[in-house]
Amino acid sequence: MHFDRRDFILSGLALSGLYGCVPDRVKFSRKNKEADKGKRLIIVELSGGNDGLNTIVPFRDDNYKRNRPTLALKKRDIIKLNDETGINSNLSKLADLYFNGEVAVIQGVGYPSPSHSHFKSTALWHVGGDGQKDFQEGWIASAAQKFMPGAAAHGISFSDEMGQFFHKNGIFISARNVDQLRRIKINAFDTEKFQNDAVSLVAKRAHALRFSLKSLQKHLKNFHREPDMRQGELGQQLSEVIKVIQSGAPVPVFSVRLSGFDTHTNQYYRHRRLMRELSSAIVDARKELMNSGHWDNTIILTTSEFGRRPLENQSRGTDHGTASPHFIVGGKIRGGLIGDQPRLDNVDRNKDLEFNIDYRSVYNSIIEDYFSVHSRFIEFKDKRFNNLFQRDI
Repeated sequence: MHFDRRDFILSGLALSGLYGCVPDRVKFSRKNKEADKGKRLIIVELSGGNDGLNTIVPFRDDNYKRNRPTLALKKRDIIKLNDETGINSNLSKLADLYFNGEVAVIQGVGYPSPSHSHFKSTALWHVGGDGQKDFQEGWIASAAQKFMPGAAAHGISFSDEMGQFFHKNGIFISARNVDQLRRIKINAFDTEKFQNDAVSLVAKRAHALRFSLKSLQKHLKNFHREPDMRQGELGQQLSEVIKVIQSGAPVPVFSVRLSGFDTHTNQYYRHRRLMRELSSAIVDARKELMNSGHWDNTIILTTSEFGRRPLENQSRGTDHGTASPHFIVGGKIRGGLIGDQPRLDNVDRNKDLEFNIDYRSVYNSIIEDYFSVHSRFIEFKDKRFNNLFQRDI
């Protein structure tokens, strides 16, 4: 992504914990037809590069154990999904949802000409690019505006990542928690006073944020229930998401993060802990949203900038790789395995796994099939996702 001086000035709004983009025409309706549909997407970013082979395990492949003499999971640490593939037993609660049809496991996800840089690959995932071409807006930003044009906010990040929301239009907010959303005030001022174009644009964005916050605060004002969530980085962020959803605020997309996946050293126990936290947080969120009647209209998508290499290193960890599996979780999806596990006897010249599902086909399915709006990723449409989302959502 490339930013000019104006973009740099505008980014100053993010430093205070809030960031917003102003549309050409901002409309906030009390009665929003799109909001009544209630569809929501929660993006869970597994920051650092999740090790896919110890998440979804090819336990029948002898190359798996050969490549990982100390890191390969034992039989007792694997829950079988079929005769060839299993799931890390620390994801046991998520496995229960899988067998209930509420988890889709998308295998071998990646992109052409992959980058091993955290910064570069994360930026590509945020905008929908690859090692050969880039884009200038967040992958979900335009779709969120089309789906819910009258939203109080089109997206809220409870981590500090906003790349997937970058767009010249729309209302996108970054905040630490709901209490911050309740407290922040932006004073009214005359946007016509400013002669400098850049400052005037900042003023207009602040003006749009003011109305957005008023709409959000109206819903959050009298909502003080604390969700029953386990503590931890991801649990705390998902708790804030649930508060917004259960308050009835019209917001279609949320972003949260679980960090710590850059497991170059001593991976075995570190990864087990992260798997447990991921599984528990998602299952707790499901319980909360089921109790409030929102689960059937919510999906959770995991992303990570890359996977790890199949061969363990000398520090009992794994290095930056390429393809890895991801999850889509929801009450109204048709779960199961999608795609094939990357072959361990067919690594590329960099000793990386070869991807078999372009991650932009996942984005396309969410935008086109779930939100039912036009997708700029239509060229990546993949028939393997045709029946993922139930049409009665």
